[in-house]
Amino acid sequence: MSRPWRRSTHRLAHLLLAVALGAFVYSPLRTEPLAVLAVQAVLFPLLALSGLVMWKGPALRRRYRKRS
Repeated sequence: MSRPWRRSTHRLAHLLLAVALGAFVYSPLRTEPLAVLAVQAVLFPLLALSGLVMWKGPALRRRYRKRS
């Protein structure tokens, strides 16, 4: 997997998760307990993780390559 393709894929996944979170916040689903649980347990952690991968991913990959 090439670096630009990986970066584009991570960016697209992050944007899709952000759109899903925005749709949840501005929709009537925010009053549904199951939807709230899904956002708290799945959507928000994935969004945070994808943001961290985009932010610190290159540094982590460099560090991992140095150790190998």
